[in-house]
Amino acid sequence: MDTRRTVTVDLPETLLLALGRAARAAGCSPSDFLRAVLRGALDRSPARLRSEEEEILRAVHLSADWVELQRRLRSAGFVLRRAPEGALAIHSWPIERPLLPLGALGLGEPDLTLRFGNRFPTDAPRGPGHPLAARCDRAA
Repeated sequence: MDTRRTVTVDLPETLLLALGRAARAAGCSPSDFLRAVLRGALDRSPARLRSEEEEILRAVHLSADWVELQRRLRSAGFVLRRAPEGALAIHSWPIERPLLPLGALGLGEPDLTLRFGNRFPTDAPRGPGHPLAARCDRAA
């Protein structure tokens, strides 16, 4: 995990206001949005590939709720699941294999619960005849 440092950036007021609007539209803080934009700009180099940790953290920082987080994670080849001991864990997708606990990235379920305004959705039944199965698959 990278160590974070506080930096000061001199921005014109119009750019600062635009940053605030863009962050609100993305459902995240201006700092999270700016980090994601900087990562994206710096990662455009063909010699640099984003690490799995960066992909997961980017998905978290840009998501406004649990459904969007799952959608972003799946597009990057991951999914969030409840581990047998009860904690949340990152799994590979579409072939689900546990990769690492969410806590290993410095993220906790309580933090995300506060951020998204509700608790992690219970694992929906996936039986083919269950009425929620198709709806849950479409949402994610």
